[in-house]
Amino acid sequence: MTLRLALLLAPLTLAAACSPQTPQEKQAEQIRDQADAQGDAIEAAAGNEAAQMEEQAASLVNQAGTSQSYDAQRLNVQAEALRKEAELVKEQAEARAKAVRDQGQAQASALLAQ
Repeated sequence: MTLRLALLLAPLTLAAACSPQTPQEKQAEQIRDQADAQGDAIEAAAGNEAAQMEEQAASLVNQAGTSQSYDAQRLNVQAEALRKEAELVKEQAEARAKAVRDQGQAQASALLAQ
């Protein structure tokens, strides 16, 4: 887009942004905002859970030390399993959060389509 066109469209964009919202538009915005907040909460909770798992993994690695004993090897395996599980927790949360946000967007779109 050229600068000239952008300058011509700016007042129209500003007018559209400042125009009062219809009740349906307000409700749709609330639905999207709630879905975003719920998605953020899901991701934050998973982040906290994953952080705890990663702390436990680090603790297990410290307990294992540099020893090559079977006990140390088991601790390292447990630590690796916790790290992988933490990654899965985060991935699952991202998917759930996306689903919640997508559902909110779909509900808002359906409301505006009426």
